[in-house]
Amino acid sequence: MSSDSNTSDDLAAEHAVLVRRLQSELGDLTTNVTKRMDDVLAWFSALSARDRASVSALAHLGVRTFVEWFEHGVNSATITDRIFTSAPRELADTLSLEQTVELVRTTIAVVEESINDIAGDNPLRQATLRESLLRYSSEVAFAAANSYAQFAETRGAWDARLQAQVLDAILSGTQDDTLESRANAAGWKMDNGIFVLIGPAPSNRVAAEVHVAQIQRTAKTTKLDALVGVQSDLLVAIIGGVPTDMSVQQAARPFIGHFGAGAVVAGPLVDGLLQAHDSAQAALSGFRALPLTSFTTRLVTHEQLIAARVLNGDLEALDAIAQVIATKLREDTRHTLGTFLERATSIESCARLDFVHVNTVRYRLKQVEELIGLDPFEPQDALVLTLGLMKARTITSL
Repeated sequence: MSSDSNTSDDLAAEHAVLVRRLQSELGDLTTNVTKRMDDVLAWFSALSARDRASVSALAHLGVRTFVEWFEHGVNSATITDRIFTSAPRELADTLSLEQTVELVRTTIAVVEESINDIAGDNPLRQATLRESLLRYSSEVAFAAANSYAQFAETRGAWDARLQAQVLDAILSGTQDDTLESRANAAGWKMDNGIFVLIGPAPSNRVAAEVHVAQIQRTAKTTKLDALVGVQSDLLVAIIGGVPTDMSVQQAARPFIGHFGAGAVVAGPLVDGLLQAHDSAQAALSGFRALPLTSFTTRLVTHEQLIAARVLNGDLEALDAIAQVIATKLREDTRHTLGTFLERATSIESCARLDFVHVNTVRYRLKQVEELIGLDPFEPQDALVLTLGLMKARTITSL
């Protein structure tokens, strides 16, 4: 028998001895790993009992996999891949990649500290285990990075599909019982107010994708939610989580710069996701009516476009104003408003036509502004009030 054969047999025998010793130490190694995680990983101690159990199981799998990997040969890379493919998908939400690297480092350190006990005083066995552990840790690190990259890509595509489904449902008004569950799955928090922004999409597809992502990042930094998508040549953003003390204009301002060139129209603030269609319809109606106006501001609200929307065929744009005029204004105030808008040329002439004092006219017109938010002395507001008053007469005459 040649010396090469003897050497090969000796190495195989030494390898078999190390495999048996690793297998016999497996229980102690896994126990020590859990104890070490408790001692050095603050985030591990803060996890729920269920998550702690899952993370511990992952660490224990790492130790068992090293033993299997060592037994079958250092080129068995598919064995290390199984660590993360076997782990529950929820762990990717529980642990960041940085925490997973810390977990791997802690597990490897525990095994490394046990090398002398496992290998005994034999320097060759010690060196063999250390070299193997080094190569194993490298493969595990690559497997972790690959697993998280694949998860991020899959999760990104899944989130994008969910957001597209929610966006389509809101724009089309075809909401069903699954809308809220889909929004929840996409990370949408349905508390506080919601409104819709509609404006031109950026000039090309790549720019649009970049700005969609930037709107979502801006939402996170401002503690708001955003569902964003491109519909034809329009960029649509549904903004949620708006506090009660914040106006639509304030909430919308950080997002405007991510739209293409031209005006962006904001729909009304609504209470929940199921009412978001109303905000979207108002914003879309306003955007279509923009060519009828002379607005030069970057952000325009749906309320500023009511008259143009009506002229453009959206008769429902007047409903809210007409309802307020019919129900919140007293009959004498409605009468004075009609006289001022439709027959008079000044406060004085309105007073003469109504046989009231000039101050009475001023008081009643001031009430209109306070109750409705539209100023009869401003041309755009006066036009909306005139149209709203006409429609309100159909309500009061019923």
